[in-house]
Amino acid sequence: MNVRGNKIMLKEFRVKNFRSFRDWLVFKLDNVRDYSFNENCVKNGLVNKAVIYGKNGSGKSNLGFAIMDISTHLFDGMNAMRFSPYLNLNSTESEASFVYVFKFEDDIIEYSYRKDTNRNLVFEEIKENGNIIFQYNFINKKIVNNISDINTLKFENNTSNISMVKFIYNNSILQNNSPIKRIVEFASNMLWFRSVRNFEYITPNVGVEDINDFIIKNNLVLELQNFFKGIGLNYNLSRYNNLGKEIVIANYENGSAPLVNVASTGTMSLWLFFYWMHKNNNISFLFIDEFDAFYHYELSKNILINTINNNNFQSILTTHNAFLCDNDIMRPDCYFIINNESIKSFADSTSKVIRQGHNLEKMMISGEFE
Repeated sequence: MNVRGNKIMLKEFRVKNFRSFRDWLVFKLDNVRDYSFNENCVKNGLVNKAVIYGKNGSGKSNLGFAIMDISTHLFDGMNAMRFSPYLNLNSTESEASFVYVFKFEDDIIEYSYRKDTNRNLVFEEIKENGNIIFQYNFINKKIVNNISDINTLKFENNTSNISMVKFIYNNSILQNNSPIKRIVEFASNMLWFRSVRNFEYITPNVGVEDINDFIIKNNLVLELQNFFKGIGLNYNLSRYNNLGKEIVIANYENGSAPLVNVASTGTMSLWLFFYWMHKNNNISFLFIDEFDAFYHYELSKNILINTINNNNFQSILTTHNAFLCDNDIMRPDCYFIINNESIKSFADSTSKVIRQGHNLEKMMISGEFE
């Protein structure tokens, strides 16, 4: 395996019989076109920044849950939401299937698994460049092992039905370029959140804390002020000791008040965005569901541009905001539409050749990409 750097990216994701996805949903991030504009939305030949549109109930949120499912069995103490049902209620199949295809420099690693209705693993498999290197069936205990580093590992010691990938990672000394190590390290830095319903989040091994305390402890008050200013909100912020507890306050001409008391719902959503960008500074993959639910359309644009300009991680944002369909912001192979258990980029959803001068907003509203 030839790995020259640390950059790992998701190339493709497939899911079946999970939540609203009865049949295979295939999300391809490698159908990159040769557009000569907004090239920073693409990295290593893959979509690095994506925006997903879709009608209510089309599966935008469920896609995020599905992609984050990998972290629920690889890490202890996961805070993943225990939604129900887990399997698709229109399917007669008894297992949900997940397939992650990663690109590690010149190598392609595929990690697939299946879970039953109780979220218990029944099968795991890892392929490297098309070849099976590890496979385990939790039902009949059959193992296929072509990884020399773990030949001495006693798999029979795994009696608690935990992930074999997790078991190997925790009980082996693996090379830095090990597919298992790469998969676990990528998954350990995935983050999903939304602010529509009580600031929900999914991320491995990271406990949420009071955001005010986090900002004070890490001396981020001025940086928070500059972040607000950069997206058009001119707050004058400072620290204030309130009965022995330091808080972030907003200063005005005739007084001051705790920021949380005067901030709008949209500003509090930005406060959460700022927190996660600093809390998880090693993010590998970011999924923000309904990212601009409380934002003015110009603020939505600024936040999207802010995310695009951070080239260190892949990001997927879902929205209903047609104003953001703009070739001046992104490009047609990075905008996606999900519909009827299918997800395709704008570029792959029309027979027309989309050029930089086309109005993507009008094309989407007219149904060109349906």
